[in-house]
Amino acid sequence: MKNNLSYIKEYFNSLEEVKRIHELEPLIDNNKEIKEKLDDLLDLQHRLVHSKYYKESNRDELEELYNQKKNELINLPFLEEYLELLDIVDEMLKNYSYKISQSIEKDING
Repeated sequence: MKNNLSYIKEYFNSLEEVKRIHELEPLIDNNKEIKEKLDDLLDLQHRLVHSKYYKESNRDELEELYNQKKNELINLPFLEEYLELLDIVDEMLKNYSYKISQSIEKDING
Protein backbone atom coordinates (compact mmCIF):
# COMPACT_ATOMS: atom_id res chain seq x y z
CA MET A 1 0.00 0.00 0.00
CA LYS A 2 2.84 2.39 0.87
CA ASN A 3 4.42 1.86 -2.57
CA ASN A 4 1.11 2.77 -4.22
CA LEU A 5 0.79 5.93 -2.15
CA SER A 6 4.39 6.87 -2.92
CA TYR A 7 3.72 6.36 -6.62
CA ILE A 8 0.60 8.54 -6.51
CA LYS A 9 2.41 11.27 -4.59
CA GLU A 10 5.37 11.14 -6.97
CA TYR A 11 3.05 11.23 -9.97
CA PHE A 12 1.17 14.31 -8.80
CA ASN A 13 4.33 16.10 -7.71
CA SER A 14 5.78 15.55 -11.18
CA LEU A 15 2.90 17.34 -12.91
CA GLU A 16 3.75 20.72 -14.40
CA GLU A 17 0.69 22.24 -12.71
CA VAL A 18 1.85 21.11 -9.28
CA LYS A 19 5.41 22.27 -9.92
CA ARG A 20 4.11 25.70 -10.87
CA ILE A 21 1.92 25.81 -7.74
CA HIS A 22 5.05 25.18 -5.68
CA GLU A 23 6.84 28.02 -7.49
CA LEU A 24 4.01 30.44 -6.78
CA GLU A 25 3.46 29.51 -3.14
CA PRO A 26 6.40 31.53 -1.75
CA LEU A 27 5.06 34.67 -3.47
CA ILE A 28 1.79 34.17 -1.64
CA ASP A 29 3.15 32.93 1.66
CA ASN A 30 5.49 35.90 1.97
CA ASN A 31 2.69 38.43 1.54
CA LYS A 32 0.55 38.53 4.68
CA GLU A 33 -2.39 40.39 3.12
CA ILE A 34 -2.61 38.06 0.13
CA LYS A 35 -2.19 34.99 2.30
CA GLU A 36 -5.03 36.04 4.60
CA LYS A 37 -7.34 36.76 1.68
CA LEU A 38 -6.46 33.48 0.02
CA ASP A 39 -7.02 31.57 3.26
CA ASP A 40 -10.44 33.21 3.54
CA LEU A 41 -11.23 32.26 -0.03
CA LEU A 42 -10.17 28.65 0.49
CA ASP A 43 -12.27 28.49 3.65
CA LEU A 44 -15.25 29.79 1.69
CA GLN A 45 -14.58 27.22 -1.01
CA HIS A 46 -14.70 24.40 1.56
CA ARG A 47 -17.90 25.79 3.04
CA LEU A 48 -19.41 26.07 -0.43
CA VAL A 49 -18.56 22.48 -1.31
CA HIS A 50 -20.04 21.37 2.02
CA SER A 51 -23.22 23.37 1.41
CA LYS A 52 -23.60 21.91 -2.08
CA TYR A 53 -23.04 18.36 -0.84
CA TYR A 54 -25.56 18.71 1.97
CA LYS A 55 -27.92 20.89 -0.10
CA GLU A 56 -27.92 23.66 2.49
CA SER A 57 -30.06 26.75 2.01
CA ASN A 58 -27.12 29.18 2.26
CA ARG A 59 -25.45 27.80 -0.85
CA ASP A 60 -26.33 30.74 -3.10
CA GLU A 61 -25.12 33.29 -0.57
CA LEU A 62 -21.84 31.43 -0.12
CA GLU A 63 -21.34 31.16 -3.85
CA GLU A 64 -21.91 34.87 -4.31
CA LEU A 65 -19.50 35.72 -1.50
CA TYR A 66 -16.95 33.24 -2.87
CA ASN A 67 -17.12 34.79 -6.35
CA GLN A 68 -16.80 38.28 -4.89
CA LYS A 69 -13.71 37.33 -2.86
CA LYS A 70 -12.20 35.48 -5.80
CA ASN A 71 -12.65 38.49 -8.09
CA GLU A 72 -10.84 40.66 -5.55
CA LEU A 73 -7.87 38.32 -5.63
CA ILE A 74 -7.56 37.57 -9.32
CA ASN A 75 -6.47 41.11 -10.04
CA LEU A 76 -2.97 39.85 -9.30
CA PRO A 77 -1.85 37.84 -12.35
CA PHE A 78 0.16 35.24 -10.46
CA LEU A 79 -2.68 34.71 -8.02
CA GLU A 80 -5.18 34.14 -10.79
CA GLU A 81 -2.83 31.55 -12.24
CA TYR A 82 -2.39 29.97 -8.81
CA LEU A 83 -6.14 29.66 -8.22
CA GLU A 84 -6.70 28.20 -11.67
CA LEU A 85 -3.96 25.65 -11.10
CA LEU A 86 -5.45 24.69 -7.74
CA ASP A 87 -8.80 24.10 -9.44
CA ILE A 88 -7.18 22.00 -12.18
CA VAL A 89 -5.21 19.86 -9.75
CA ASP A 90 -8.23 19.49 -7.46
CA GLU A 91 -10.26 18.18 -10.40
CA MET A 92 -7.45 15.80 -11.34
CA LEU A 93 -7.34 14.47 -7.79
CA LYS A 94 -11.11 13.95 -7.78
CA ASN A 95 -10.95 12.05 -11.07
CA TYR A 96 -8.05 9.94 -9.87
CA SER A 97 -9.86 9.19 -6.63
CA TYR A 98 -12.98 8.23 -8.56
CA LYS A 99 -11.00 5.83 -10.78
CA ILE A 100 -9.43 4.20 -7.73
CA SER A 101 -12.84 3.86 -6.11
CA GLN A 102 -14.30 2.30 -9.27
CA SER A 103 -11.38 -0.11 -9.53
CA ILE A 104 -11.75 -1.22 -5.90
CA GLU A 105 -15.50 -1.63 -6.32
CA LYS A 106 -14.96 -3.71 -9.45
CA ASP A 107 -12.44 -5.94 -7.64
CA ILE A 108 -14.79 -6.42 -4.68
CA ASN A 109 -17.88 -7.11 -6.76
CA GLY A 110 -16.09 -9.21 -9.33
